Amino acid sequence: MGGEYSGGATKISLFGGFRIESESAGPLRLTGRRGPAIVAYLASCPGMAATRERLADLLWYDSDSEHSRNSLRQTLSILRQDLSRAGVDLVHFGRESIDLKPNAARVDVEEFEAGLSARSAQDLEKALANYTGPFLEGLCLGGKGFDDWVALERDRLLNRALESFEKLARLVDEETGLSLADRLLAMEPTREASYRLKIELLIACGQRDRAMRVYETCRNVLKKEFGVDVSPETRVFWQSLQSQPDNMPNLQPPNGVSVDQRSAHPSICVSDFVNLTGKPGDDFFARGLVQDITTALSEVADYVVVSGPSPAENNSSGEEGKLSGMPRARYTLSGSIQRSGEALRVNVQLVDAVDGRTVWAQKFDGGAEDTLEFQDGIAQSVVLAVSLELQFTNWKVRDKSPPGPPEVRRLVNEALMNYFEMTRPSLLSGIEIAEKALSLSPNNARAKRTLSVLISMAAAFGALPREGHIEHALELAEEAVSAVPDDEIARVILSFALEGSGRIDEAIAECQHAIRLNPNYPSSHGDISGLLALRGQVSEAVREANEAIRLGTHDVIDFWRHHSLVVALFAGGDDQRALEVARRVVRTKPGFVRGALYWAAAASATGNNDEASRAIHHCLSQLPHLNLSNVCPGFVPRYVSDHLHSRFLEMLSRAGLPGV
Repeated sequence: MGGEYSGGATKISLFGGFRIESESAGPLRLTGRRGPAIVAYLASCPGMAATRERLADLLWYDSDSEHSRNSLRQTLSILRQDLSRAGVDLVHFGRESIDLKPNAARVDVEEFEAGLSARSAQDLEKALANYTGPFLEGLCLGGKGFDDWVALERDRLLNRALESFEKLARLVDEETGLSLADRLLAMEPTREASYRLKIELLIACGQRDRAMRVYETCRNVLKKEFGVDVSPETRVFWQSLQSQPDNMPNLQPPNGVSVDQRSAHPSICVSDFVNLTGKPGDDFFARGLVQDITTALSEVADYVVVSGPSPAENNSSGEEGKLSGMPRARYTLSGSIQRSGEALRVNVQLVDAVDGRTVWAQKFDGGAEDTLEFQDGIAQSVVLAVSLELQFTNWKVRDKSPPGPPEVRRLVNEALMNYFEMTRPSLLSGIEIAEKALSLSPNNARAKRTLSVLISMAAAFGALPREGHIEHALELAEEAVSAVPDDEIARVILSFALEGSGRIDEAIAECQHAIRLNPNYPSSHGDISGLLALRGQVSEAVREANEAIRLGTHDVIDFWRHHSLVVALFAGGDDQRALEVARRVVRTKPGFVRGALYWAAAASATGNNDEASRAIHHCLSQLPHLNLSNVCPGFVPRYVSDHLHSRFLEMLSRAGLPGV
């Protein structure tokens, strides 16, 4: 989306329902529902344009092409008359495409999304003022195409609004923040991050008793809706409240970490780098490097970056020095610079400010002749490494596979960031990057492991065919495990490749090995849950899924663990619960077609035929070649039991998945 419109005498509102208002004519009433649907769709499209063929398919999905084109012509004729009658010159009716005229209208969704990157509370509040309710609330056509598109856009925009309202709540005063937290809970009553936000703000206001009640409400809601307890992050915070004496209403976390940093995102303090070269000119390089790293980290939404004391302040003596050196963030990033002739070495480390443990450290070697390029490379590598190390720290995992040379390490980290994005384009991009890393270091176990999981996940998302690729993923994973047998990450990746090959028992054995190596690794519990579900061991599968959800603390692949729970619930015949969790999976990760297939099967099994049909349409819109003959085990792993396998296919057939 671009910035704000410079002109536009017409305002199109899509939040809270469809409304169109002209500066001269006032509110416009368009005939029927399909006229507003066309305007709404055009207002949301890149370039605000769509082909006639696309509009016909979208609005008359179930009709043949001739009928849909005739219906579109009639609807466009009525729309033209409505706009002409109001004196509004808004739509260009071309022979091949229909579009909104440039700068003819302001659209609340565009202004909303354009303003979400604002850093000031005032600008962010202005952007969020556009969000007056769910996207196109009340506008539905009773068919598939358009209604499915609306549902996906509604969920996407809701998620953006939730994240941005939470961000705003941390920028304003506590009283306003509490009002925003209540609004967040009204918008999405099962969002645990909103409960944590309210608890933090109540503690900051000294309202400890209310914070305790909010915590209990959160527990009850999660138990009722999903059958899980609160995340470890929320539980530890609550336990720390319990341990405080009654005369201390304002909780102060250990070692001076301020309450406002105990957010859903980790806080990082970037300290000044120490110049060990003895050359005053290198002070400029050190300061520039710190600024580059701070800027790069600040651009990542997952962090709160705060300015910190210099190492000299940390080493100062006396009580004043101790106070000034007190960390104000959970993690401290620091470093030093050394020189030998024209060669520079930069050492960087990330330290947990609570327990003093070094989370990550790396050295970077470069030349003094091109310091700007050297700075940029270090900043990019630091962001990638910090992102992954904090994810592993959250999982209580220490990567045991050797990282290899700096460039290989950077490429592997970049490939993994593409993996965690988990879209078909990001997975394919990650594969290219991992292949480049492996070409530089053919025996690097970490690169092999990364390429393996990217290939397996790309096949799971339908970005790659299974044939030929899963065998390669399996070979890479086996080599990674052989190189570092006690690497639980490699064991889980090998299990994933084995699942793709249909070797369920061997996959379970690898997950069990990973759990023995590290009982706190959520991915091993989540993956074994799905495998046990495929084998029909429902109670064990549900237990492992809940354990994975508990350990994962709602991270970027939490949807995968909930999907394992869906597979288990469907196998156990708890179709209503499977449907509820499947909806959450698809809402979180719309491009995960495996999840949408179970959404369709569960909806069909519960008699929600229209929803099941929409789910199948959602699948086919992304993977048109899907049908009953290739979906399982070609695309979705097969239940071991013939009975469960047949039931799954029967529900997909009822939902409308084509037979061939």
